[in-house]
Amino acid sequence: MADYLYYVEANIACVVILSTVLFTLEKGVDKQISTVLLIRMMRLLLIYFLTDSIWVLFECGVFASNKTILYIATIIPYLALLITSWLWYIYCEIVQQNSWIRTKLGTFISAIPFWIALIILVLGLFTSYLFIIEDDGSLSYGPLYGALLMGPFGYLLYSSVKAFIRAYTRNRYVDHKLYIAMGLFPLLPITCGLLQSFYLTVPIMCYGATCAILFQYLMATDNRISTDPLTRLNNRQELQRYLTLKMKSRPQGKELYLMIFDVDHFKEINDKYGHIEGDSALVKMADAMRETCVDAADKSFLARFGGDEFIAIVEADNEQQVMDRANQIRSNITRLNEESGAEYKLEACVGYARYDYDNPMTIPQFIAKADEKLYEMKKNR
Repeated sequence: MADYLYYVEANIACVVILSTVLFTLEKGVDKQISTVLLIRMMRLLLIYFLTDSIWVLFECGVFASNKTILYIATIIPYLALLITSWLWYIYCEIVQQNSWIRTKLGTFISAIPFWIALIILVLGLFTSYLFIIEDDGSLSYGPLYGALLMGPFGYLLYSSVKAFIRAYTRNRYVDHKLYIAMGLFPLLPITCGLLQSFYLTVPIMCYGATCAILFQYLMATDNRISTDPLTRLNNRQELQRYLTLKMKSRPQGKELYLMIFDVDHFKEINDKYGHIEGDSALVKMADAMRETCVDAADKSFLARFGGDEFIAIVEADNEQQVMDRANQIRSNITRLNEESGAEYKLEACVGYARYDYDNPMTIPQFIAKADEKLYEMKKNR
């Protein structure tokens, strides 16, 4: 079988695989901006696979062409990859809660490499700076080809480096696995893309891109399963899994503490101001916990336990550190609520307990122990 047929078959196989995942995503109820961006990336990759198959048929002489047609057939797959890389950059910024990228200025600045690449493509149409296409249809690279690759590779590399930095320098248990996935995602397409640039008619890039997007899809799905959809904290199932692991071995030089928070008069907020405002109160509660614990030196695990109850698992040196952390969270709850201009007062009670490794207990017992302190605080207010 001719080499170009293997190339086309590889692209078609990737189209079938990705179309199946895309169908599942589009039929789902999750329409968050991150999911919408993931869907758009998959659509663009499908365009890339199909146009790349057409390109190889022109390149191998199956379809008759002239220099202009071959040039257009060459740049369309590149444009699909470029836009996919740009969307990936935006996806990473949104997942990492960078609100700036959603502004008009942020979107404009993020698109600068894209517009530079377009200018290079236009120049390449009238010069030999980008591609050198001989009369016999053979294709070679011009001096601007390396600069052109910096567009998609630049987006991917920047996103990868930033995700790795945040994964290992920010205390975000809830996001750690997702950040690692975002850091790993670009490595395979970049490697395969570089190999593809040397072996033009060998189907490498399609497999790399498909594996990468499937990996990210699985990680995002796993993150949704383990995350509370309203507050974006860990859910009860992930809390159970985390505590099961932590209770097996004592942290070196630390003690394991569990803090449980309960929003004061939450039913009154719901009844008087409505459930939307009640949800807003819960989000502010989660934001206060996240803001307090995200950059702390000791490890913290944050979860929504259910309703208006939240849990923080902390590895601390002593009880005083836990009390200071609890008071800081409560202070941040009040501050964030005042900054939001809410008409109601938002406060929380807290109880905490230390896990005794010499006298092991079950997870429900550990939570109940902290809940006793919570009840005491409510009783004494």
